[in-house]
Amino acid sequence: MVTWKTDIDTIPLHTVLIVSDQPENVAIWDTLFSQKNCVVLSEANVSDALQSARLIGPSLMLIDMNLSKSDRAFLLNGLRATSRGPILMLITANTVDEIVEANQEGADECLVKPVNPAVLVVKAMAWLGHGQRSEQAPAVLGVTL
Repeated sequence: MVTWKTDIDTIPLHTVLIVSDQPENVAIWDTLFSQKNCVVLSEANVSDALQSARLIGPSLMLIDMNLSKSDRAFLLNGLRATSRGPILMLITANTVDEIVEANQEGADECLVKPVNPAVLVVKAMAWLGHGQRSEQAPAVLGVTL
């Protein structure tokens, strides 16, 4: 199901799709992205996320889910096929290979958890400022609270 929050007195600049099974994190990111004048949508499973991406065409997608390799590849490929917006993925990487695999599957940037929510929003807004997906090498950032 798509959830939607916005202030009717402002015109949203971007739509952010958050795909997460962490409701407490979604609440934090929702507040921070809303303060940046974004419409925030959130989904808690892969199939709903892909459907929302097809219907909405989000400006940016943020993924924070524990997924198997095959589920991660399916989600990233599906999101990439439905939207040109950047995909940021939060990952608990045990090896650099996992990060490289996620980037090869379609993630534009992998952020190693734990990530400071404010830093995450700053990185996301920087991607949104680029206007479209960059063809440069993806970056990796690990930030702790």
